[in-house]
Amino acid sequence: MRYLINREPESNAEPPKQAYELGKWHKNRGHYEEALSCFKQAAMAASYKAPTDMERLALSLIEYGRLSAKLNKNTEAAEAFKQALVCGMPYAAEALKEWALLMYQAGSSDQEIYSRLLSEMPSPSINLSILGHALKVIGAYTEASLCFQMTPYTDTPTGIAHAHCLINDGRLEEAMNLLVRLNHKSISADWIQDSHSDWISLTMFLCKWRLNGSLPYLPASDDDRYKLAKAAASLGMITEADFLVSTEGAIGECALICMLYIEGYTTLAGTRISRLPDQTFIQSHPYQSLLQFVTAERLYDLGDFEKASVLFKNLRLSCPEHTSAKFGEAACYLQSALLSLSSRFSKKSSSDGTERKIFKYMHSINAALHIVENTNWHTYWTPAQLRRENPADRSKMLN
Repeated sequence: MRYLINREPESNAEPPKQAYELGKWHKNRGHYEEALSCFKQAAMAASYKAPTDMERLALSLIEYGRLSAKLNKNTEAAEAFKQALVCGMPYAAEALKEWALLMYQAGSSDQEIYSRLLSEMPSPSINLSILGHALKVIGAYTEASLCFQMTPYTDTPTGIAHAHCLINDGRLEEAMNLLVRLNHKSISADWIQDSHSDWISLTMFLCKWRLNGSLPYLPASDDDRYKLAKAAASLGMITEADFLVSTEGAIGECALICMLYIEGYTTLAGTRISRLPDQTFIQSHPYQSLLQFVTAERLYDLGDFEKASVLFKNLRLSCPEHTSAKFGEAACYLQSALLSLSSRFSKKSSSDGTERKIFKYMHSINAALHIVENTNWHTYWTPAQLRRENPADRSKMLN
């Protein structure tokens, strides 16, 4: 297993001297209390400068808040995010997002989060649309839409976010009107990003479909149908996504499973995976490696590390460039080792010397697992995506 988690040695083995960089150094190694102390020291040093170093102050406060939240120190985290708001943009946007997430994970309702953060906004220095973006991240679509409506905005990304919230809030006609305006803007503006223009066009098509109750027309090419299905899944239009790929048979089903999983429909994706026959018939399909990774990751999250490791290993061998499979396999071995050692540690018959050795091994394995997790190999879902299947279950959100 050692070769699976091998990393390049650091060019400088000595820890950094500056408090903020030292805090990041400790955080990356799982030394959370030491990191907290460093971030606090960095924030204090930045605030004492004349004039105040706003960038370093904001970054230190946000890092302190994130780590406090991870350690369930919610009061300290909230206070750090509140102080970071005063630093202005762009740090206020990140502080609002983190604070909204903190309150959501603590069990506050969308309305409570909206009311609290609205009262804390350093108005009028920060546009309310920033709060709308933060609320969208946690899936508070009704409140986010209200923020977008309460303040004027001219940028296309905010318009797209607003339309996304309206659709997820079931307000399709309002969303359609907004999309028409955005589409007109995209046609008349040469500088608009192609990705924005594509999203607007695809979303208008899907809204027309749902509002009229009939498919305007079926895109001729496979690529266009897959692209439209992917957009439908991202907007929660599962029926439409399913219909678009249904003509592709088993290949379309595999593609849909991957789309659903990436968008947070993990249980639904898992159910559909269980209905698949032997997957050898899709070996040449472009979605094959992604489906194999999704299947392995799903098993990993369910605690079936042995089966997951086999799939990760096969994927690593067939696709050597798939680094996430490599780290997923390593994570399986480490988790299995922890389970085995935990079982031995819990036995009363173990001697004191044996328990000390087991504890030492577990500490080393946890450190290695922390290194693997820091590679971000695992699929990440926003809080809004995680709410789709389990709106009341907030325990699965990844830090």
